[in-house]
Amino acid sequence: MLFLNINEPTPSEIREWMKLNNLNVRNASDALGISKRQFSRILSGESKAKRLHALAMQMVWLINENKKKIIDENQNKTLSKKKIKIPIR
Repeated sequence: MLFLNINEPTPSEIREWMKLNNLNVRNASDALGISKRQFSRILSGESKAKRLHALAMQMVWLINENKKKIIDENQNKTLSKKKIKIPIR
């Protein structure tokens, strides 16, 4: 998830980021370390998001993508585990 202008992400880009990360306003504001009220102002366009916010959003996105990749790899490993057969006499 990259913003067109890293210095001032638009509210629509932020909403897209929220959708990609399955976040609501409260979870998104917690992830960024800002108040719910301030995040709502950014979403409404009343306040502009700063570069710091955009970088934090990208970091949250990267972490979530990494988690998905790790989970997928672990699921593939569990499916492809080899079974050892020991003959019993």
